[in-house]
Amino acid sequence: MKAAPIIAPRRLYSVGSFGRFSSGRTSPMSAKTIVQVSSWLILPALYVAFYALHVATNGHPIEQWLPKWDRVLLILSIVVLERIYTYRYAVSQRAMLPRDLISNAVNLWVTGVLATMIFLPVLAFFPDYFFGRKLFFASSEQLGPLWLQVPVVLLIVSFARYWIHRAQHEVQFLWELHSYHHRVTDLTAANGLVSHPIDFALRNVLIFVALGVVGFHPFAILLAVSVTLIAAEFSHCGADVKGWLLNYVFVTPEVHRWHHSADVPAGHKYAVNYSVEFPLWDAAFGTFYLPGKGTAPEQPPRIGHPGGLPDEPSYLKLLLAPLGLYRPVSRLKRPEPAE
Repeated sequence: MKAAPIIAPRRLYSVGSFGRFSSGRTSPMSAKTIVQVSSWLILPALYVAFYALHVATNGHPIEQWLPKWDRVLLILSIVVLERIYTYRYAVSQRAMLPRDLISNAVNLWVTGVLATMIFLPVLAFFPDYFFGRKLFFASSEQLGPLWLQVPVVLLIVSFARYWIHRAQHEVQFLWELHSYHHRVTDLTAANGLVSHPIDFALRNVLIFVALGVVGFHPFAILLAVSVTLIAAEFSHCGADVKGWLLNYVFVTPEVHRWHHSADVPAGHKYAVNYSVEFPLWDAAFGTFYLPGKGTAPEQPPRIGHPGGLPDEPSYLKLLLAPLGLYRPVSRLKRPEPAE
């Protein structure tokens, strides 16, 4: 009787929740190695890709067919990163997801309404003196060529947002509003925009309207908005991606985690790393903080409210807390300056 041929069992490969591939044998270039190596390359590649995509599709019909499509793509990309490059101190945010989605929707709606409420009266009363035409002191042509306006606008926006953000930590009433955002216990794609609507609008409406009134070219302002948006979304990425030299050019996750540290670093008041887009202003004003040597900066072991307040899954409770209509067990307070 002829013996049946021996068939080797199929080797099964599985992708775990952390994006790790496993099998019974090792290969010269394992999946784990690929993930580790690519974690150094993926962040700069995505920065370049999304900035180029935003500029290339400006005015394209796709913006009418699929409004906010680029933002949705950006957030989905971050979600994928968080699944593949799992952060070692990750804390589950699943219970907070409904709160996060509601807050995101409300903040985007509020900023859109506020921007419209400010723009329309200006257009009505000054129809010949807006966006590229003289209103207060200059026209777009007088402010220089577009290639010069773009970096100038970016510097102005990042400088203004640095000081607005810093004031939101140092001024008691503003901190009451802003501390809502600092209750999150991990950074994720979903909670980047979690904030009280008033707090969110302070950083994201007035400065851009003011630049338009001054006379800067609309495209320069649009580019500044896109840089701010993309940088802010990536800074809240919960993935263990490496910034390396990018940490000193953009506010990367490795930099922004220290801003959200539950323990304020010694020698700093209230927080560190206030910059939203570029750490340039933190370096200039002594608030930049990224300990560690070379390519492996240290990361904070805990993310959360510096005053010890727990995160709150109820959007309504957090929305009303700064207004005195609802108070958690502990009153919202700024952390005391570290000794």
